[in-house]
Amino acid sequence: MAKRTAIIDIGSNSARMAIFERSSRFGFHLIMETKSRVRIGEGAYNFGGLLQDVALERAFKALEEFKNIIQSLHCHKVLCVATSALRDAPNAPLFIKKVKDALGIHIKVIDGTKEAYYGAVGAINYLKKLDDALTIDIGGGSTELARIQNGTIIDTISLNIGTVRLKELFFDKKIPLNETRAFIENELQKIPEHFLSDTLIGIGGTLRSLSKIIMEKTAYPLKTVHAYEYDLESHKEFIDAIVTSDVLGLKNLGVRKDRYDTMREGCIIFQALYTKFASKRVITSGAGVREGAYLCDLLRAHKHTFSSDFKLSLRSIKDRFAITEKDDLYVNHVALQLFDALQSVHMIDSKYKVELAIAAQLHSIGIKLGFYQNQLHGFYFILNNLNYGFTHEQKILIAMLVKFHANKLPTLEEIIPYQDLLPDVNTLTWLSFLLSLAKAINADFSRGKLECYYQNHSLIIKAENNLFLAKEQIKQLIKPASFAIILK
Repeated sequence: MAKRTAIIDIGSNSARMAIFERSSRFGFHLIMETKSRVRIGEGAYNFGGLLQDVALERAFKALEEFKNIIQSLHCHKVLCVATSALRDAPNAPLFIKKVKDALGIHIKVIDGTKEAYYGAVGAINYLKKLDDALTIDIGGGSTELARIQNGTIIDTISLNIGTVRLKELFFDKKIPLNETRAFIENELQKIPEHFLSDTLIGIGGTLRSLSKIIMEKTAYPLKTVHAYEYDLESHKEFIDAIVTSDVLGLKNLGVRKDRYDTMREGCIIFQALYTKFASKRVITSGAGVREGAYLCDLLRAHKHTFSSDFKLSLRSIKDRFAITEKDDLYVNHVALQLFDALQSVHMIDSKYKVELAIAAQLHSIGIKLGFYQNQLHGFYFILNNLNYGFTHEQKILIAMLVKFHANKLPTLEEIIPYQDLLPDVNTLTWLSFLLSLAKAINADFSRGKLECYYQNHSLIIKAENNLFLAKEQIKQLIKPASFAIILK
């Protein structure tokens, strides 16, 4: 597959482009993202889906400049998909031909079920394991749903309700909300019973924007919207306030100006869906159609799904920032050995071995950004980049362990901003110490064989090497409990 691939998604409201760069067989990362609110579907829904000349010209100009970016960044592959607006338009073939002839970009119009599938593929591979969930992608012209069971997409459906469609048919004409709701309810009758799910995966601009507003309203400590979760019951009144607001009132509710013309429309669709399904919680996905299209190409020989033990962000970060991956894996191994040896002392739940292992593998990545204060570089980088395959709770814990792996234990002042997402102080302190000790043991990068066990209030570490540097570094560590460390 190409080193750099550009993925373009032409929706009814926006044209978006993402450029991905591969770093290994399955490792990749985003290097460019841009969008233009071309509103290609504007005016079409009052004219039988016919795309209007002004809207088509906006879309063409955006694609023309996307092409400039593609060439400047030396992308070797371009995948361009179009969804509802072009799907419904009788004059779409003329526009597709014009773009191909003038720009060399081949637009593939995908049906609603394929659009739903792409969105779900993005969510499944970018989020933590999804056992039972329903993806919802509210677009400008349509809304796509995909039912997930045991991590597998079992069914998809596309509904002809979208933000731009509702805006032009109802909101612009000041038609009462009860008529809008009746129109939506009529479309929802098409949804099979087995689509019902407690957990909704929010895909697309409307639901990401809603999550961002809720994050700001609740003073949420992280800025990353991907993998943000919230309880629906706590925010139903707020969502209803958006739906029933006038345009001027949206500003006071925290809605961005560029969302004034679609936020109410998107929220009334969302409201109807979660009411029908009696859903309880929402997980926000930063991945959607573009990511799904890319993954279907990358993983075409693997049923469009990463293996259960593969973590995209972890692999990508290690590809780019690991100094010596063998040593990081050794520190990982030793940290887990120490965890087990001291289990009777720290009494920490074994589930935290997952985060300890990941932190051990990433503890040195900050060095590539700058040696001095590298643990802080690593902390900030992980906080903003360890996004895919991890919950927010996992991400902040791993980032904190990396921050405090250099002979320092976390203080209450440093924990407080994130305390709702972190385990108790004792757990955090012990995990930090275990990582620091594991790193110190490999001070000479020799990766020697070890035997660790605890007896008579002492941690005994038997090593095949001298561990001269390790002994010095271990003396500097602050232990979270009173016990001796004996190196043999």
